[in-house]
Amino acid sequence: MKIKVWISSPENYSFGATDTIEVPNDISDKELEKFAREVAFDHVEWGYERVDSNENS
Repeated sequence: MKIKVWISSPENYSFGATDTIEVPNDISDKELEKFAREVAFDHVEWGYERVDSNENS
């Protein structure tokens, strides 16, 4: 079975990506959602940094 995984941002309409992938026909809904999330996160980089007031002085 093929599924289309997409990402978008409601705050930035120019941001988006789509990927069509093959998955097993007998995949459960829970496994499908987990797999789709992993594929979606392959399209973006993310991170964080601590912002403490004592680091800015």
